[in-house]
Amino acid sequence: MGDKIDNFHHQALRIRDELKIVRADFVTSSAVVLELTSYFSQSLKRLTAIAMIEAISRSPKWECVMTDEMLMERGFERYKKMSDKNWSLADCIGMIVAQDHGITDIFTTDHHFEQAGFTILLQPV
Repeated sequence: MGDKIDNFHHQALRIRDELKIVRADFVTSSAVVLELTSYFSQSLKRLTAIAMIEAISRSPKWECVMTDEMLMERGFERYKKMSDKNWSLADCIGMIVAQDHGITDIFTTDHHFEQAGFTILLQPV
């Protein structure tokens, strides 16, 4: 669930536990998984990324939407269209996946999703 020295770590654990209680399902994309591996690429953090990705792939509560050619194209179109924003291609793909799944609450600190009209669950305290 992230880096323990991250300011949002305790909040993320609390929200995760609340979502478990209501038996929430989770959706991510392979683009987010790629970002995760980049963030945790340092050798000491790599095992954390591996454990998280393996847990996602084994859990029936998680769906990982693969970034196929069509999704990549849709994401890239949004990326080009929103050139006034600092949204990454992974952000754009994530927003499309969320919209396609009817998701409005995003388990992130990324204010880009807020700019796009989503509710981000992790807020600065």
